[in-house]
Amino acid sequence: MTFAEILLPLPLQGTFTYSVPPEMSAQVCPGHRVIVPFGAKKFYTGIVTGFAPREPEGFEVKPVSQVLDTAPIVRHPQLKFWNWLADYYLCSPGEVYKAALPAGLKIESETYIDINPDFEEDTNHRLSEREVMILHILAHAEKRMSMADLAEASGFRNVASLTARLMERGAVMVSEKLVERYRPKRETYVEVALDRYNSEAVHTAFDVISSSPRQEKAFLTLLEMSGFLRKDIDLREVTKKELLERAEVSPAIISALETRGLVRQVKKSVSRFDPTELPDGELPTLSAAQDAALREIHLSWKEKDVTLLHGVTSSGKTEIYIHLIDFVLRQGRQALFLVPEIALTTQLTRRLQRVFGDKVLIYHSKFSDNERVELWRRMLDDNSPRVVIGARSSVFLPFANLGIVIVDEEHESSYKQQDPAPRYNGRDAAVVLAGMHGAKVLLGSATPAIDTYYKALSGRFGLVSLTERYEGVELPRMEIVDLTLARKKGQTYGALTLDLKQKITDALQRGEQVILFQNRRGFSPVARCGMCGYVPRCENCDVALTYHKSIDKLVCHYCGTAYELPRSCPACHEPDINPVGYGTERVENEIEFAFPDTQIARMDLDTTRNKDGYATIIENFSQRKSQILVGTQMVTKGLDFDGVSQVGIINADSMINIPDFRGAERAFCLIEQVAGRAGRRGSLKGQVTIQTYQPEHPLFEHLLRHDYNGFYESEIAERREFNYPPFTRLVYIYLKHRDERAVENLAAAYSTCLRNLFGTRVQGPDTPYVSRIQNLFIRRIMLKIEVSASMPKVKEILRKLREDMHAAGALKGAVVYYDVDPM
Repeated sequence: MTFAEILLPLPLQGTFTYSVPPEMSAQVCPGHRVIVPFGAKKFYTGIVTGFAPREPEGFEVKPVSQVLDTAPIVRHPQLKFWNWLADYYLCSPGEVYKAALPAGLKIESETYIDINPDFEEDTNHRLSEREVMILHILAHAEKRMSMADLAEASGFRNVASLTARLMERGAVMVSEKLVERYRPKRETYVEVALDRYNSEAVHTAFDVISSSPRQEKAFLTLLEMSGFLRKDIDLREVTKKELLERAEVSPAIISALETRGLVRQVKKSVSRFDPTELPDGELPTLSAAQDAALREIHLSWKEKDVTLLHGVTSSGKTEIYIHLIDFVLRQGRQALFLVPEIALTTQLTRRLQRVFGDKVLIYHSKFSDNERVELWRRMLDDNSPRVVIGARSSVFLPFANLGIVIVDEEHESSYKQQDPAPRYNGRDAAVVLAGMHGAKVLLGSATPAIDTYYKALSGRFGLVSLTERYEGVELPRMEIVDLTLARKKGQTYGALTLDLKQKITDALQRGEQVILFQNRRGFSPVARCGMCGYVPRCENCDVALTYHKSIDKLVCHYCGTAYELPRSCPACHEPDINPVGYGTERVENEIEFAFPDTQIARMDLDTTRNKDGYATIIENFSQRKSQILVGTQMVTKGLDFDGVSQVGIINADSMINIPDFRGAERAFCLIEQVAGRAGRRGSLKGQVTIQTYQPEHPLFEHLLRHDYNGFYESEIAERREFNYPPFTRLVYIYLKHRDERAVENLAAAYSTCLRNLFGTRVQGPDTPYVSRIQNLFIRRIMLKIEVSASMPKVKEILRKLREDMHAAGALKGAVVYYDVDPM
């Protein structure tokens, strides 16, 4: 008997051993997916990682239920990469597997509820009204119902507890059904159902349909589109949709032709991606500075596997990326181009496709499960040279022969996955992935992360600099506007100072474009009672609610719950609750009022929820269909617009007052990056107006001069003094519980144990700025570890501590997790 080690998509350490039935032994190989039972009734899709050398002892070994693949679904070294992620970021390999593989490739059991036909109600223990309603819904359901179906049909929040009580009384039964999430896209094609070389049959066909002009037109159109009458070419497949549009007939006409035996309608599985083949184009011409930087990168890679390209905004880093990708593709290898925001894939994809044609693939979270499955399979089936462009999840794709990884805007915190596990940094994971493939890495940024620049200066990474903009274009001029002074003098118009408003007017009159940056979405960050100061807060989270005027609701940006805006104050009962402050929606409204004849676009999470939201906004702004773009940090990240001369930062204080040791770094990067959107072409002079209540803040001294090196020196000195990264490594320990006192006690006990192990390296526990999310109270402990310390040993201690606390029952009802290298 053969025994396989199976990895399951569960937050459990290690793999699980299953027996392989003899009839399946030839089909089960490492990398194959299998269906296996787990627990009493559940079934999961597992991945075979290897084979046990001997039969396990001490427990019953269950057999593999089904083999799903004839070829591995993951490549070498993907499983090795998953194990590294789990080990480094202190989570389980199963959690990495769940995040890495598209949901459409994971078949899972789903719980279904069936009514028990033999159930008789006990007259002494009557069912409640809600329980009766559940049974009524099940009795009249047209199909089997899952828990989710029942919750939707009944409108009850507690459907799980109601069902549990009904199960105890024998009124319902629970069954399991395997659910496969992937559904291939199917297209209907129309074929001529005649012998191609029998001209007499074609003439007969026209005789048959001569009395029906519409059928005749449809049949003739099909002959022309398919090339049926041309014996010198291969037949072309014609979709039913194409035929209906070209012939201008209804589906009934095609059905009538099929009934007469003249055509066949055939359903086929097709790709969800555009099959159009794009021709390869020419490489962009490099300036002398770009060409020199390209040569330096190649020289750097001879000694270092990772090189940082520090190039000011609009210095032409993308053109260098394209030349490097071409170099790798010509070697027959693959390239990964990581970007921090899906918005960036829109412009970059177009630029890459102009050069590399259909070798360019896109992968990000806005794709449906089915689309992600198809791209995953495409990467498995085709080892040819390709360039994949995508967000952080692209590191999980099954690359066959990775030659280069480019991480654009490498400083971005968007590369860090926050929840759920694995809480990985896409940039750092990409560096490790490249090392496993023997690939080179290029990190690019105008404002490198402090940690990255430190590694480059200390010799761990290579360093190449581009200090001038493409074609010698000047960097934008920065100007600080004192909001306190402007408001005292009455020189404001809503969120704008009159100075910024005039600059917008001047830019529009010159036919130029404007970007306005406000790092808060919604209409107003809070609503407040003008009489007593009451602020509506979320019932589930310890945060003030944001007002969204478009839906006239207060919304929690942490759990998503929406509330009605109170017409009177719950505290003092006065009808004086009003939105306070500015979000992007309110800025957009004021700009529309101030510039009524101007097309305005807004780019934030609310306007880009669907897959094409980013592309539409960026396309319209690029083509100057809109003149003003209002947005959150999405507008700061590497977007390239020809016509922008003026950038306005509505309120810089919301960035520089963040209570975090990286606060100044984030503020500098955001402001410098959004400033870099201005004046990127020719004679267009870029200008940036920064509105702030703190014009004396030392950060602005560096920003006014575009002085990254000066900012770095001051920041690295402060980090050295207070012993923060890159001079230490951080691990945050988060503890969550529904009971605030319980989490207080647990945090105190946990920190005591940590201090016994790590001494003064432990700080906290403290209460985060947002101390309750989705009814879970939160405490945080910070662990600072010297760079010279053994991180594997540290992580082993942390893992053991959590296991010991769990075994002792101290973690009952609590959620505890570690965040390594937090952002």
